[in-house]
Amino acid sequence: MSDRLMRESAQEVRKLWQTYSRSFKDNPLLSHDLKIGVAGSFTVDNLIPYIGGCLLDKGFKAPDIVAGPYNQLHQICLDHQAVLECKFDFDALILLWRIEDLSSDRLEAALAQDEKAFEQIAQDIRELAQSIAGLRGRFGGTIVVSTPPYPSLGSFDVRDLGQVERGRALYQHLLEIWMKAIEKVKGVRTFDLAGLLMSAGFENAHDTRKWYLYRQPYSEAFGFQIGNAASRIIASGKISAKKCLVLDADNTLWGGIIGEDGIGGIEIGNDFPGLAFRDFQKYAHYLQKQGVMLAIASKNNEEDVVEVLDRHDAMVLKREHFSAMEINWVSKVEGLKNIARKLNIGLDALVFVDDNRKEIGEVQERLPEVTCFLVPEELAEYPGLLRNCGLFDIGEVTKEDRERTKMMAQEAARKQDSEQVSEEEFRAALGLKVKVFEVQGQHLARTTQLINKTNQFNLTTIRRTQEEVKALCDSQDSLVLATEIEDRYGEYGLVGVAILKAGQKGSWDIDTLLMSCRVLGRGADTAFISQIVSASAQRGAKILRGRYLPTQKNRMVEDLYPRHGFEKAGEEGVWTISASADAVAYPDYIESALTLSE
Repeated sequence: MSDRLMRESAQEVRKLWQTYSRSFKDNPLLSHDLKIGVAGSFTVDNLIPYIGGCLLDKGFKAPDIVAGPYNQLHQICLDHQAVLECKFDFDALILLWRIEDLSSDRLEAALAQDEKAFEQIAQDIRELAQSIAGLRGRFGGTIVVSTPPYPSLGSFDVRDLGQVERGRALYQHLLEIWMKAIEKVKGVRTFDLAGLLMSAGFENAHDTRKWYLYRQPYSEAFGFQIGNAASRIIASGKISAKKCLVLDADNTLWGGIIGEDGIGGIEIGNDFPGLAFRDFQKYAHYLQKQGVMLAIASKNNEEDVVEVLDRHDAMVLKREHFSAMEINWVSKVEGLKNIARKLNIGLDALVFVDDNRKEIGEVQERLPEVTCFLVPEELAEYPGLLRNCGLFDIGEVTKEDRERTKMMAQEAARKQDSEQVSEEEFRAALGLKVKVFEVQGQHLARTTQLINKTNQFNLTTIRRTQEEVKALCDSQDSLVLATEIEDRYGEYGLVGVAILKAGQKGSWDIDTLLMSCRVLGRGADTAFISQIVSASAQRGAKILRGRYLPTQKNRMVEDLYPRHGFEKAGEEGVWTISASADAVAYPDYIESALTLSE
């Protein structure tokens, strides 16, 4: 993003926050949907409009951002609610710090080869990590902690001769001490302030006048970058990432038109402009390895496009990298609908890239849920088109994310075989295995991901951070279950989550019940529910209560509880069943097991 666009974006986000703040103040009936505390070793008040504005831009309706006092990080770690003057707890705390703010005198002395000063500043860094570890033990929300950037002191000017041997070496030693110390604190998200500042450039990021006047070291434009990066971290734990990148073929995957230029005439390779297309493919391939599905929607002869995928040696993306392909002469709108249907995802999970402004316009008009990008006229900008857009941000890449394309191929094989025999014969031969177990540390990332992105088979659609899920796992009054499913074609992975909470007089509640739609229709949901009821009985439940809270997307499960023997209770949307090991029967062709900790 150019400096001009950065300044314009900063102004727009700041204005968005100001407008929201005024409207919120004028409407006392509104309540906040997200509460965040921000603190730093420097003054952070000026960052609030950018963090808040970027959160609004990402779809949060009513965020509340509270700024901590100047250089009070240890005090906040000891009692964050008291220092931030807030009676209600936070969803997230963002802690930003710089080495020079701990003690500039010690840092200067360490640069002058004072070993005692070096050891003192190293101890300061370790103590900060220990304070954050203490905060982690007391606070159940998300903790975001920055990496310290290169010091802004005059003696650390990177343009000085010998800076590599002196300042850079000292900084690297101190950074290594910090990284080793903070790695021991589990469940902390990293905010790469050091990398962000390096990308922005020292001169563009700093504002010396504001530092001397207000102890605010950074410019407004860099404040916007901090706000954007921080909001992406927060949003990745709350908002579902896009699931599929759909690409046109001609002048999108490569330069030129395959039907006219032939496989030898299209532009893709190590020279410009073909290199721009190749580098864009490399980034798409990177996204695919992070769990984003790739698809093609192209008005073309299928055999021409497939020939390029299979035979052109400069192509980074091959046929096996794509989970779905709609290569025909129907409209892109219909092609995108078919892709969503094949992959069993919503249209709002698609990102579409095309070089044709008319095609983009039609999709935006008829399918406003789809996020669209136009190939830029300046091809040098094309490889960076999707970088840092925030649409594919996820809290942590899981095993299921990395293997999604392979799973789609397995599902295609299932579908092909199911068409050769009756449904009963196919199910009987499927070899379906449903394992249900308590969620452990290694399952937290995937469990949280499903909680935050599953919409259709989701009875209550309650969203939670990974830290909140862990707190439920650790509580004696709740039970967090997950299910892994496999059959003779391969593994589906961890595809279902249930959260049970103890109530009164032997009653337990199903707080959360969800499954990936990929596994539905073959009885796996029934086996999962059966084991949920059995698990509640083992934990002492006499009655298990389930609630259905309707949304625009979960209509498919409105009758789930009555279909499985639950009876309607007095409250709207509440269903109950007597808890026992055999309360819900599942099909004989399914092998199912339940494992609970002692």
